[in-house]
Amino acid sequence: MPQSLSNLLAIDNSELSDRDAFDPILDLDTRLFIDPHLLKHCDVPEFEASYGKLQKHFLSIGKLLAASDKEGDVFWNSADHLMQWREVKGLCIGYSSSGTSGSGIGPALRRRLLSTAKLIISKGRNDPELFELVGMFEEDFGPDRISDMTANIIRDDIEIFTKRVFDDMDVDLESYLNFDEEKELPINPYTGELLYLIPKFLLRDLPVALDWSHYDTIAANNKILRDNLNALIGYTWREATHSLKKDELKTYILKYPELIDDLVRQYAAKDANPYDFSSDRSGEYIWYPVTQKITKENPLELNLPSHPMISDVETMVLKICEKFKSLVEYNGLSELLYSSDGSAKHEKAAQLLFYGVAESYCESNNVLISRESDSGRGPVDFKFGTNMENSVLVEIKKSTNTSGLKKGIEKQLPEYMKSEKSKVGIYLVIDVGFTKAAIDRLNEINGMINGAAIKILHVDGNPKASASRL
Repeated sequence: MPQSLSNLLAIDNSELSDRDAFDPILDLDTRLFIDPHLLKHCDVPEFEASYGKLQKHFLSIGKLLAASDKEGDVFWNSADHLMQWREVKGLCIGYSSSGTSGSGIGPALRRRLLSTAKLIISKGRNDPELFELVGMFEEDFGPDRISDMTANIIRDDIEIFTKRVFDDMDVDLESYLNFDEEKELPINPYTGELLYLIPKFLLRDLPVALDWSHYDTIAANNKILRDNLNALIGYTWREATHSLKKDELKTYILKYPELIDDLVRQYAAKDANPYDFSSDRSGEYIWYPVTQKITKENPLELNLPSHPMISDVETMVLKICEKFKSLVEYNGLSELLYSSDGSAKHEKAAQLLFYGVAESYCESNNVLISRESDSGRGPVDFKFGTNMENSVLVEIKKSTNTSGLKKGIEKQLPEYMKSEKSKVGIYLVIDVGFTKAAIDRLNEINGMINGAAIKILHVDGNPKASASRL
């Protein structure tokens, strides 16, 4: 069952948030990332010098690359050593699909990064911010690796912050956690790794370097160049990052060095806006406290025999799905499917809501639930059961996922069922604004599937009027 640190320690979440610390979910990574841009404005004592440390590190790499004559010489190898950023385990954030283990930065990616940096430096540009921006034009360098890169360089600051927060809390920590004797840091009981705490102020769902808006106008000083670029890549950096492949964008940046200056200037001037946990625009965190609360207030009795048949598991899973449907449609859970501006959140938000509800109801019934089980042909959303023969798969799709909706029912779920040797599948369609005719069409498709025992369940997730307006 997902467990937050505050829940494990039997304390209120405010004990951590009042100390600026993110309350991690210990057995499941939250898809948030440390953003180096936020370090520049961080006033948490342990991190006041962190951005300077980050820039000094990048400047050292730049100087080594500037002195290097070829790949593999002593300067190149020294720069490569400074870029050996491995995943900092124990942060409980990132992109891993299950558990809390992600990936670092391997030698092939480092070679590409160093080559790109060397080319940029050869154009007379050596701004340390370029290393923060490299994810814009380098494949396989996304938010998780930007986060890993930053965490590696400021690891000591993270450790000091973690110790201070734990020392400040009036909790007998050793009653709940084991400690590493050498590091004097707690150990995550679910992973066996050191447990680090991060200031909430340093976290975003997408680092600033990758999050450009239509206000970020490309403002190259040369008008002829600007007009030519506008015709090729658009008027804003957002258009450029959306319309061009990363290698194409890199080609333009290297061809027109003035773009580098413009990019760095605008990036450095961006406001520091950490993740807003109250609105939770990506649905990455609020699902946990809400589903913990709502399932306690709305208990569900489940009965599963000690040696269940597939029909028993199917009945139980359908009961959970129906309860989830009821919580969404009549108990306000639908509110978490939307951002504050009224737009529907990513499909992952709905999946996490279901996970929180289903896991809470399964825990006391000794029923296995596996989020994003890897079947060998891609991840299915959820798998219930006590073994392969009586497992039931649940795939969740948002109604606005027009490309995936038909594919999911006709191809994906049947393939997952074959791979997992599962005899029953449930296709949970979260309606956040789709026509009834489309839902009827899904039921028609279901009836045409040869030999696949798949049921479609429609959940009305559309915003509901408050009771005072009814």
